[in-house]
Amino acid sequence: MPTKYADVRGYATYYYYVGKTTLPDVVPDFSRGRKLILIHAAGSNAHAWHYQYEALGAAHSPIAPDLPGHGRTSGVEALPSIQDYADFVIAFADALKIDSAVFVGRSMGGAVAMDLAVRYPKRVQGLVLMATAARLNVPKERIEQWRAVTMGRAGQPFTNDGYSPKTIAEKREVIQEGWGEQIRTDPRTRWGDMVACANVDLRNQLGEINAPTLVLAGADDQVTPPADAEFVKSRIKGARLEVIADAAHNLTTERPAEVNAAVEKFLAELR
Repeated sequence: MPTKYADVRGYATYYYYVGKTTLPDVVPDFSRGRKLILIHAAGSNAHAWHYQYEALGAAHSPIAPDLPGHGRTSGVEALPSIQDYADFVIAFADALKIDSAVFVGRSMGGAVAMDLAVRYPKRVQGLVLMATAARLNVPKERIEQWRAVTMGRAGQPFTNDGYSPKTIAEKREVIQEGWGEQIRTDPRTRWGDMVACANVDLRNQLGEINAPTLVLAGADDQVTPPADAEFVKSRIKGARLEVIADAAHNLTTERPAEVNAAVEKFLAELR
């Protein structure tokens, strides 16, 4: 899968895309189908979308950046807020000469997509919001746990949180892959992401979103339960909700075929 760097607000921003490689200063061709900008979750990185950009790239132009301090993008700290991440994503689109796109976000990435849809409506052709909420519930204990990791007082926790019982029982390799993605990002960034997520509340702004919207939820998600998805769907005019069985917060890796089929159908129906 081709990768490239772009200079975005002083960050050397690493991203995955589908198509022919180009010289360092030449923006790739994103003319195939819809332009999709994939926004990853807190403490994650763009490679976590590999099931999506590999499949969706057959008919569309998916682009998945590592946000600042994540994966291979420069920086060792999170941006201060969800709004700052939304501004960064728009700046990333500007750097790639993308006027508008479908924004696809999971968890924190979904909050980023909702925020930019409110403040940059003309840039948004559509939204795909996965395992997310208008107000993310981040337990104080979890924030304190990761703060301890950043200070060297605790080791990184590797848990099954975010996976469905069926995944835990039958797809251990999916969980191990998730743990591998976890260690690609500095704990300071993950902690900062959690603080940003804990401070965002978009509930009163959802009604301002006019873009076609698909909301996807994992039936077994305990982090952002289907009730959170129902709320988002009810507040965004015309939004459609699909709940994926035997999936939880990491539905994109737990049930990629089902997720990709839902996204493909949504994109086919866009006008």
